[in-house]
Amino acid sequence: MTGEFVDLIPEEFLDPEKEREFLLWLLRQPVDNQTKKYILIDWTRLVGVALTEEMVEFVTLGRAEETRG
Repeated sequence: MTGEFVDLIPEEFLDPEKEREFLLWLLRQPVDNQTKKYILIDWTRLVGVALTEEMVEFVTLGRAEETRG
């Protein structure tokens, strides 16, 4: 279930150097935490950055555990 959110990511964030800005943008999006995680996964694959638990915790406001399963 990845790849389907790529078109939602603004072009300005398609750079690994923009990680912080992307995470802040994603945090503000009006979607559920599971969707945020999928968008994050797509972004990491697109820019070649390793997905970390800290990233998921950040964009889900500490609720990463709810996105597992």
